[in-house]
Amino acid sequence: MSNLSYIEERREMVKVAHYMWDRRLTNSAGGNFAVKVADNRILITPSLMSERHFCELKEEDFLLIDYDMNILEGTGKLSREGHMHMLILKNFDYIGCTIHAHPQYCMVYASQSKSIPNITEATMKRGPVDCIPYTKAYTPELSEAVYKYWEDRRELASRQPIGCILPLHGVVVSGPDIHMAYSMLERIETDAMCNIFKNSI
Repeated sequence: MSNLSYIEERREMVKVAHYMWDRRLTNSAGGNFAVKVADNRILITPSLMSERHFCELKEEDFLLIDYDMNILEGTGKLSREGHMHMLILKNFDYIGCTIHAHPQYCMVYASQSKSIPNITEATMKRGPVDCIPYTKAYTPELSEAVYKYWEDRRELASRQPIGCILPLHGVVVSGPDIHMAYSMLERIETDAMCNIFKNSI
């Protein structure tokens, strides 16, 4: 492990993976995330992060890849959604982290292909979390549809964390670094919860 590159970034990724599982921000059906650590260098979670590992990862589990999806460091299998992360991280200088997850309350919206309206100050400047058109999971078409969502919001995405709904699937968020991307994930999960319960009090 002493020969691993970007060890501090890996340690932060270990924490985020743990909190995603512990705080029900993803489930065993999936979830993955990636961090841009240098030009043409991305650290990404391995395939089956949730289903096989329950998000309990070690520093050496993360894969170092380039923009061509070559594995430069690590022995695990690359997630089928790696291309989705790479497209955003490669093409947005501001964005340093992307997270795909299945948060408990956000999934209510994903299952019905509905956007999550802003309902708290924590997301007001970041725009609603809208839906992309339904696209089959794990396909190049899904990666392209997610990237188009970001491209269509380039001005906002280049200064604020943003997110989108993958119909029947989950969510994707971005941020300038791993902490802001994770914060965005929690913020939209809170908005989802508040929207669901807003008429119950």
